[in-house]
Amino acid sequence: MKKHRGLTATILTMISLTAVFICACITIVGSVMIYIATEDGIKTEVHNAARELCNLYDTEFQGEYYMENGSLYKGGNMLSYKDFNAKISQVACSEDVDFTIFWGDTRMFTSIRRRDNSYFVGTSADKKISECVLDSGLEYYSGKIKINGKGYAGYYIPVMNSSAKTVGMIFAGRPLDAARSNMRMIIFVFALVSVCVMGVSMAVFRKFSMNLVRSLSDVSSFMENVANGGFGSELNPKTLSRTDEVGDIARSANTLRYNLRELVERDPLTSLLNRRSGRRAIDELIAKGKSYTAAMADIDYFKRINDGFGHACGDYVLKELSAFIREEAENRKGFVSRWGGEEFLIILPSKSIKEARDFLEELLDRIRNTEYMWNGERIPVTVTAGAAEAIMGETPDETINRADHLLYDGKKSGRDRLVT
Repeated sequence: MKKHRGLTATILTMISLTAVFICACITIVGSVMIYIATEDGIKTEVHNAARELCNLYDTEFQGEYYMENGSLYKGGNMLSYKDFNAKISQVACSEDVDFTIFWGDTRMFTSIRRRDNSYFVGTSADKKISECVLDSGLEYYSGKIKINGKGYAGYYIPVMNSSAKTVGMIFAGRPLDAARSNMRMIIFVFALVSVCVMGVSMAVFRKFSMNLVRSLSDVSSFMENVANGGFGSELNPKTLSRTDEVGDIARSANTLRYNLRELVERDPLTSLLNRRSGRRAIDELIAKGKSYTAAMADIDYFKRINDGFGHACGDYVLKELSAFIREEAENRKGFVSRWGGEEFLIILPSKSIKEARDFLEELLDRIRNTEYMWNGERIPVTVTAGAAEAIMGETPDETINRADHLLYDGKKSGRDRLVT
């Protein structure tokens, strides 16, 4: 039984480790994909937002950006926070996107505020950003921008004058805390779903493995019983009805049990119970508290059949006669065993000597009137039998010996008869 529990534990451990590995891989890969998708989404959003704000200014205020008396102008129109706030409210983006208009590397208008709620204007952009956008005239994106002590994912678009010189920048960015909190929530939900799926899978696999081990245990116990001579043991119908390899093994084991039983318990020539099995069958009757009558039957002059017609003919007679006696005895819930060379022990459970006598007289009469042919020649076959009813307190051997002595009396008194 320990082996079975060990097998269950091994299967569950393997399944658990596999499930955890798969869950971890799915979670990691899924998290990376979510992270990449989120980053791409943020980049696209802030790029579009910066481009849209730039287009709004170009559409409303024709002309170049320039500075005059500390104020920022575009096409002769002085820009103000009123215009700035109106335009950023028109941009299609998340509410937490911040915008900034730079003159050079200095913030002139921005939605970013300090802790005292004042606008974060007059401050300079990061040197690296200035070099990339202002000096090179290139658009720039970064997911790790530090502004006013907060992390941003932001996009910078260069603002140029008519001579293609970069004079400023337009920025749109999302605070990383807000942008990535949603990402962390999605990853958490994704991981939670993976764990739930793993839990359900584990429960299903556990049930499957327990059923598998239970079936294997059933087959193992069955084979152990068969190995110890317990040919009457039965497999669980659920095990036999399985449609997988375990079911195939169970059905093969059942067939093996039947074949072994026939080989061990049956005489190979006549297919009757052998002497050992016949004796055990009597013990089983006694254990059930049943009475019985035992009859010892012997083929008359069997040596003459072997000498006159050959041993092949003798085997033929034995097989034919055995099949006939077995069928008749089993029709009356009895059984027959080959006790010796041409001797048969007939056991009739719950039959008195009178009931047994009627049956045996009819049996012997049908045998003597049956034609056994060999190479076109009739073989005379008769049987002598002695029958004794078991007496309370008598051992099976004593009952059989009494029947055997009565058989001997029948042989001495002329054969082809029943003595009781």
